[in-house]
This record gives sequence, structure tokens and C-alpha cells, in this order.
Amino acid sequence: MASVMHPRQVEVSVDAVARAIEDQVPELAGLRIERVPSAGTEVAPFRVGEAFVARVPLVPSADADARVRLRAAAEHALFLTRRIPVEVPRPIAVGEPWDDYPGLWSLWTWVDGDSLDAAPQLDQQSLAGDLAALANAFHALPIGADWTHNGRGGRPLADTDWVRTSIARTAHLIDAVAATAVWERALAAEPHAGPALHLSSDAVPGNLIVRDGRLAGLIDIGAPMFGDPASDLAPAWSVLDEPARSAFRHLTKLDAAAWERGRGWAFEMAIGGLHYYEHTNQTFFEMARRTLARLLETA
Repeated sequence: MASVMHPRQVEVSVDAVARAIEDQVPELAGLRIERVPSAGTEVAPFRVGEAFVARVPLVPSADADARVRLRAAAEHALFLTRRIPVEVPRPIAVGEPWDDYPGLWSLWTWVDGDSLDAAPQLDQQSLAGDLAALANAFHALPIGADWTHNGRGGRPLADTDWVRTSIARTAHLIDAVAATAVWERALAAEPHAGPALHLSSDAVPGNLIVRDGRLAGLIDIGAPMFGDPASDLAPAWSVLDEPARSAFRHLTKLDAAAWERGRGWAFEMAIGGLHYYEHTNQTFFEMARRTLARLLETA
């Protein structure tokens, strides 16, 4: 059984998913189903045959908002197809609650490859170029809305009790004084003054798929996010080391204030992950610790 990360988290078995598919997507009944090892914090993925993946939220919900979110994610994924330089999954179906699971779930096409957090060591310069191309492609998409006002980058970078609490509660793991200085320096940066841009918003290693040594896919597509493009700079610290980080900075062509805000967005994600997942998600915890180490080294 996977570690329990959240209140109300529900563990779902392969057999339960097989029964749900047999009942709700009978044309796929009988295909082999296996739980996919994942450091994901929101969804349990189950591969269905060779071509599909069932995504079952760890915390189930079947209310109207959950249905709207799934529909928005599906529409967003279809919109992104052939508009960004990597493969994205295509939505197949939305599943309904079943006896063992009281929430909605979804079925998508499988994107072949390895997640970046499980892939062998890659050429960092090539990876920097691929990550910059992905961020630039998102930022060049048509702007369809004002700030999303939630999520990473969908609101201006701002101080929160969560970040301050996370710093205090991880003082046994990091230099809390240095961490606070990194955060406050990012908060002092000039805010994003241009239009709210289309964001990739969650390009963490577990959502980035590599094939043949190159970035090839982006999974866990959510609803569109619009806001501060600096939030898409987080892979500079969560994924890259020097000098690849410098190459990424040059290729994204964002200004110095955006780079400083990018440090803040990376810090917010990492310090929260270090605090919240210390005992429940070792892969995410180690990614967060590595990100913070790089941020503190370059402060």
C-alpha cells in the first residue's frame, strides 16, 4: 500500500480499477492493468493495456467542481496537441464513482517514455534547451483569460503563512535564516507587469516524460492557467544544475526580475514539499531538498 499523504486519501487496487473499466468502459475490459510507480501527489495512475492510463485521484470527489475540472483538463489537453513541442495525453473518458471509490476518475492515452524523476542521467544542455522550448511555447500561446487567481503562477507571488510555517518546520533540514533570505529577496522583485501568459504551471520532474534522452512529453494536464511566466522557470532549480541553468535562463529570455520571481516560485513549491512530504513521499521530498540546495547555493 502506498504511503498516505493526505487526509481523506483512498487507496484503490488494481482489481477495483479493472472492475470499474469492465463496467464503465467495456470495450477495454480484459486488458492488463498495472499500478504505475509514481511520485505524484494527486493521482494514482494505472496503465490499461499498452495504450491507455486510468488516473484515479487520491482524494476522491464527485461534485460539480470536480466534473468541471476534468472537462477543463480534457479541453486543455486537446488544445495543446501540436501547439507545444512535446506529446500530451488525449482524453478518452470520464469515469463515474463505483462501490469502492466515491469519486470521478479519468481515462487518457498513454505517453510512452520515462518520467524525468526516474530517467537515467540526461545531457543537461539538451534538457535545458528542451525545457526552455516548452516554456516559450506555452508563453506564445493565445491569451484567453486574465490571471487565473489560483495555483502556481496564476496569482502574483506573495508571502503566505504556509511558506513561513514550512520554513520553521524544516529548520532541522535546511538553514532557515538563509531560506528566509531567499524568499524575501524573491518577494521584493518587481511584479509581472505584462499580460497574464499561458503557463505550463506544473512542469515538475514527475510530469515530464523523456524518450531517447530528450524531453518528449508532458502529462498531468490540468485546466489552463494564466499568470506570471516566471513560475515556469522553476525547473531551472528543480531539474538543472550549472551551467545548464544559465543556458535555460538565456533561452527563455525573461528579465532579471522574472528570474528572481522564478526563484521564489521554485522556493514556494520546494519548501512546502519538504515540509509536507518528509515522511510520505520520498521522491518528491528529495526533489524538494535538491531544489532548495540549489536555490541556497546561488543566493
